[in-house]
Amino acid sequence: MSLWRGRSLFSQTAWTLGLGIVVLQILTLVIIVATVLYPLAERSAEDLAGLIVISAKTYAELSPQERPTFLASLQADNGIEIAAHLDRSIKHTHGHIYGWLLSRALARRLGNPVRVDVLGGSVRTFWVPVTVSGQTAWVHFDRGRLASSLPVAMIFVLAFSTLALLVLTMILVRRVLRPLGVISEALRGSLKAPLPSLPRGGAYEFQDILNIFDNLRTRLQAMINHQSLLLAGISHDLRSPLARLRMAWELLPKTTPQRLRDGMLQDMERMDELLAQSLALGRGMAAKVADFDLVVLLTEVGADFAREGGHWEAVLPRRYPFRGDREALRRLLSNLLDNALRYGGGRMTAEFKKMPGHLLLRLCDAGPGIPEADLEKVFEPFIRLDDARGHSEGSGLGLAIARQLAEAQGMRLRLFNVTGGGLCAELSWTV
Repeated sequence: MSLWRGRSLFSQTAWTLGLGIVVLQILTLVIIVATVLYPLAERSAEDLAGLIVISAKTYAELSPQERPTFLASLQADNGIEIAAHLDRSIKHTHGHIYGWLLSRALARRLGNPVRVDVLGGSVRTFWVPVTVSGQTAWVHFDRGRLASSLPVAMIFVLAFSTLALLVLTMILVRRVLRPLGVISEALRGSLKAPLPSLPRGGAYEFQDILNIFDNLRTRLQAMINHQSLLLAGISHDLRSPLARLRMAWELLPKTTPQRLRDGMLQDMERMDELLAQSLALGRGMAAKVADFDLVVLLTEVGADFAREGGHWEAVLPRRYPFRGDREALRRLLSNLLDNALRYGGGRMTAEFKKMPGHLLLRLCDAGPGIPEADLEKVFEPFIRLDDARGHSEGSGLGLAIARQLAEAQGMRLRLFNVTGGGLCAELSWTV
């Protein structure tokens, strides 16, 4: 099964059916040869052996005056000639399966082994020595006498039928599996992308699958919107109690220990940051689509990153038109750069790559990276690896918001470690 791993369903099905057809045709050819052609060849060799022996005996019994008439009649009626000696001026060629069958048939009739020589030239000729009454007559005939349209016709029929079956198999497999490719493209797209249309004339089961997927997508989108609205509402409602807490903190007596005041203020600031990120997470699916230059946006966030103390390097094209939510994409990039400031050594390298069918934007830092087992775990809300990375700041929502914003833009966000140190965030999207 490992041979098929990584291949498409079309190639697996086509190869399986194609090899099956070829093997079946080969078995058919073997059976036809074994049960039809080989017995016919044996019977033909027996008949020809009898004709050769009778002709040689008749030739030996005739007088020299009668032999020319007999030889002319034998050649005209049966395509056989008789000579007194083997023509050694013509070189020998490789053997022939019919010569082997004829040699066996002659040995059975004459009681001793008979060698059949195959001579070359413009036409290959079979030479058979037959000894009668102490005299050896060389009976010979050319290959044209063995010509038969049955084997050739059968081989052509099998070859053309195999080719026709293979072509029909490819057409049928492609026709059946093409809707699956359309459905897989729909499944890979974002929830807001329009569904593609299936090829005409396809099976209705595939249209049912696409309709079911459309219904599930609508229900899933409604559930996500409901959860996002609920999260945003809760985060917004908590702002009022937090404001009252801050007012109460400002009214604390002056005799309150400064350590207690600083701790309360730090807790309120963390709560405020957590609420702000929760609101961003809840509003992440509300995209405001517009046309803008992605390179300009990257230059802006890079400048902000440098002002905050980071080192920004970028290999970017002069411009790249992009259609999406500019502010959402800015927030996405800012979250990634904020992680680079906290955990990546304050250094970020941006690289823009054009690949066949899609584009890549890689942002790589110079930090210690993330354990391979946690590369997907960090995208879950409120998941933090700060203890392992030596930090205690943050709320664990930055990467979760970044991935949600990326999916809302029709992008795919993934993380991978760089050999030699560093972590890369890769944004990819189709074009």
